[in-house]
Amino acid sequence: MVYCKSEIQKMDKGERNHKIRQSGFVLLEVVLSVLILGIAIGAFMRSFTVSLATARRAQIITTASLLAQQVMEEYEVIPPQGNHEEGTFGGDENSYSEDGSPDAEAGQYKNYYWSVDVEEVPVEYQDLPFNGDLRDFESLTKVSVTIIYDDKHLKRFTPIRAVTYLTNAEKFTNTSKRENKLY
Repeated sequence: MVYCKSEIQKMDKGERNHKIRQSGFVLLEVVLSVLILGIAIGAFMRSFTVSLATARRAQIITTASLLAQQVMEEYEVIPPQGNHEEGTFGGDENSYSEDGSPDAEAGQYKNYYWSVDVEEVPVEYQDLPFNGDLRDFESLTKVSVTIIYDDKHLKRFTPIRAVTYLTNAEKFTNTSKRENKLY
């Protein structure tokens, strides 16, 4: 309620002090409500940024698992030559595709790196009747693929490690290798 100057002068001293305290109490209520609102907005903003970071991390892990699968499939086709290899998925950003157009995917995975460790694992087949050439199955090749993500902003981390075992059996004939240019 708003009082004009003449009304305030007509009031006695006790009544005036009571009206002033009431208007001060309203100001205190406004300050407290703004403070509570600020705390609530701060908590909401924090949960929003955490959810964005979680979604980004999930996207990185999904991409890393697809890239790990790609590396494993390459090693199934062309057997590994050494015990340890490393590489990157990002090509030169100025590279071109086979048709001469700029390669849009060249820099898409530039923050992902891979590391492959290869180990021969002997296998003993006890009491297993087998009517084939056992030389191809005397050992398995353990291929461990590690995908590393580093975009120079987030902490460098390893979103995925995958392990597969390959037999030494030939997967493709010489004709299919030549036709698919695997030599």
